[in-house]
Amino acid sequence: MYYSYMDFSFQIKAKDKKTRARLGVIKTPHGEIQTPAYTPVATTATVKALDTEDIIQSRSQVVLANTYHLLLRPGLEVIKEFGGFAPFMKWDGPTITDSGGYQVSFLRTQGKELVVGSEREAEIVKITDEGATFRSYVDGSKQLITPERSMEIQSVLNADIIMAFDQPLAFSDSHKKLTDSIRRTFLWEERSFKAWEEIQKKRKNFQALYGIVQGQLDRKVRRGFMQFILDTGFPGIAVGDQTIGVDPKITGQALDTIVDMIPDDKPVHALGLGGGPEGVFEAVIRGVDTFDNTSVTRIARSGLLYIYPEDGGTKKNKFRLDVTKKVTSNKKQAISKICQCYTCQNYSAAYLHHLLVARELSGFRLASIHNVHFMNDLMERIRQSLENNDFQVLKKEW
Repeated sequence: MYYSYMDFSFQIKAKDKKTRARLGVIKTPHGEIQTPAYTPVATTATVKALDTEDIIQSRSQVVLANTYHLLLRPGLEVIKEFGGFAPFMKWDGPTITDSGGYQVSFLRTQGKELVVGSEREAEIVKITDEGATFRSYVDGSKQLITPERSMEIQSVLNADIIMAFDQPLAFSDSHKKLTDSIRRTFLWEERSFKAWEEIQKKRKNFQALYGIVQGQLDRKVRRGFMQFILDTGFPGIAVGDQTIGVDPKITGQALDTIVDMIPDDKPVHALGLGGGPEGVFEAVIRGVDTFDNTSVTRIARSGLLYIYPEDGGTKKNKFRLDVTKKVTSNKKQAISKICQCYTCQNYSAAYLHHLLVARELSGFRLASIHNVHFMNDLMERIRQSLENNDFQVLKKEW
């Protein structure tokens, strides 16, 4: 390997006695990530509706950016001039980038008028063993992302943690398409690893490459990917495809296929993990260390804000309060009586109701600040409980 543990490492500090939940720390060239940790998604070098200071004040440790979108806009030449997407957005901490595999794999579903298998689909994306050829949504130019190209792009984006190029599986895929995707992803990840090794020889700052576990709920396929990742020597592990985040129960079932294979010396990232607090606990008790989720800010912009058990949050309401409902229109109190975020410390639920119903831009910001802070606070509570050996107490409260 072409790195030392001074550049990147993962260490477990404590474990829960009844589950596989673990307290740890990931060391990167740009700082440490205390785990378990939530990763806000800065798709185009920005977390929607928030500036970088908002992200910092919301106690975020790490951000994740999107390879596909940054390639198309602002483009690699601009990012290269700044030395990476983090300096571009004035973020000074650890960073992650995805590979672009998810975006190119599901381009065919991004148009309502699109008929799968039609000429229009062929125009949008063509996936072969070489890579994915598609048209830019910015200027219509023809683009090709291969495993090697993905590694080159992510090297320019200069994240601390990067992902192997893969072709995620969809529930609607035919048996043949699933089989082809699985075979192709093994091929693409192997090529990603080889390209990554060569690139690391020339870089000043080390990037940790995560291999991706695919396979939906197929135990044999998922374990095959896991064994491949361990045998190949990827520094980290990511768990992907549409089973992760679609529903807490399904997320748990997908992770159960490989949970006994998770090693102590490699961090595990859940790609697109959803489900709010329920999904978080399902993942954490199975050994997940970090995860990203766009829905945290997306639902905030629609008026769904997370609340604590002390505020009336339950599994039934998914620990959410819809502040666009009339019941909050004259509430003088904050959204949460215990949240310490900027929004809750300064504004009433009634004001948030007014802003979001009127679709005022400041409402998107204040709601997003709350949800990102909430998620980071939940992760901090989980870390503290693991350190104090009372994780089961906290889990029961939620």
